[in-house]
Amino acid sequence: MIKSFFTDFSLSALFSVILFFILTKLLMLNAESAYTISIVAFGVIFVFSLTLSFYLYKIKQKMDLLNLQIEKLNKFDEITDVYNRNFLLENLQKYFDISKRKNIPLSIMIVDIDNFKKINEKYGFEKGNEVLKKVSHILKKNLRGMDIVGRYSSDEFLIASFSTKEEFLKLASRIHKILKNINDEVNIEVSIGVTERNNFDTLKDMLRKAQEAVYLAQRKGGNRVDFLEHFLLIE
Repeated sequence: MIKSFFTDFSLSALFSVILFFILTKLLMLNAESAYTISIVAFGVIFVFSLTLSFYLYKIKQKMDLLNLQIEKLNKFDEITDVYNRNFLLENLQKYFDISKRKNIPLSIMIVDIDNFKKINEKYGFEKGNEVLKKVSHILKKNLRGMDIVGRYSSDEFLIASFSTKEEFLKLASRIHKILKNINDEVNIEVSIGVTERNNFDTLKDMLRKAQEAVYLAQRKGGNRVDFLEHFLLIE
């Protein structure tokens, strides 16, 4: 905005000088009258250009804000403010490719809210959204360095990191303990499935193993953490 001010001032002054030259040299107007007309013209042009620059600046601000909101909608889930599924999977593929190319560990964790459908039925969708927000807040708060988190499905979150299974199981246990101890009208129980990439895994394999680890935890009663290295469950 300061740059626009000086630009408007300079252009207005330049126009006034040119006008003064035209009035005195070409139209043979006396210097005093030409000077008065030029000063008035300068004031009118400067105020007009400054006002126009101000409105253009405000329009640009609104457009920039709108673009940021659009960009955010393309990347983040509007309820939980973590990555949405599409952007999560896009980044997860990058993580997988880096892990495979550099031969470094990659682990995936899926956090499933047990009985989320019953929570919505009993307390309403507004309360269900509150639960989602609380879980996502805890997950974000416990992220480390290169960890990424996103909403994987309606009641599931996914965390991925360049970590070993031992590191991720510790993280999963810590998250599970924190969620278990939340004092709320609704008891938030989660089943967490963890898996680590092996040399033969595709990304699809990893996602399936993490999901099956969740199913395994739920078959054992839910509200626990399980790890899956090889496929165990039937399609």
